[in-house]
Amino acid sequence: MRRSWALLIALAWAWGHADRVIEIPTGRLLYPQILKAELGVLRTDQAHERWLVNWRVGNFIEFSAVHSAFPCMGAAAASPLAGIQMNLYPELPNYAPGISVGITDLFDRSTHGRGYYLALSYSVPTLGETPLDHDLRFHIGFGFMGMPSLFLGFEIPLTNHLFVLAEHTGRTINAALVWQPIPQLQVRASVIQTRTSWSLLLQLGEE
Repeated sequence: MRRSWALLIALAWAWGHADRVIEIPTGRLLYPQILKAELGVLRTDQAHERWLVNWRVGNFIEFSAVHSAFPCMGAAAASPLAGIQMNLYPELPNYAPGISVGITDLFDRSTHGRGYYLALSYSVPTLGETPLDHDLRFHIGFGFMGMPSLFLGFEIPLTNHLFVLAEHTGRTINAALVWQPIPQLQVRASVIQTRTSWSLLLQLGEE
């Protein structure tokens, strides 16, 4: 586990897959965060490590690195996978979707190989007797080559600190319950490809 934390920190500095729901990329970049890092374990017959890093560079580019003990987005790889995403149009909540294009498995190391995609994300304010600080978000993406042809995702705030995430990667359905005690930290209980994952996610913003 100590070695995994060292790798995670190193990748955060060296690379910093675009903003995700659980596995799928979205049409929006990290904002106002510049770095998101998640480390967790998968429960099968034994514990397996899983980590993801997203790093926004400037206003339009985001890099990523991901490693999992089981296939990520259905593609197995013996080493971490890197990705890059470019934002074409910023998300305007309740008005216009964010639009991004990206490349997964940049160095062509997985079973499915390098993939390309177009992703869109649209946000709707969560209104009611007590409006929430977080929007309801919908994501849809279209891929080819190493990416599924269609993938979908949802982010549903239950309170200002509790969220439900759901997605169809084009190959599997994943879901997660997220507790966010402070903006910089999330605790996630996920079901990924029918396997349970517990993880901590750290988000760092601009100075």
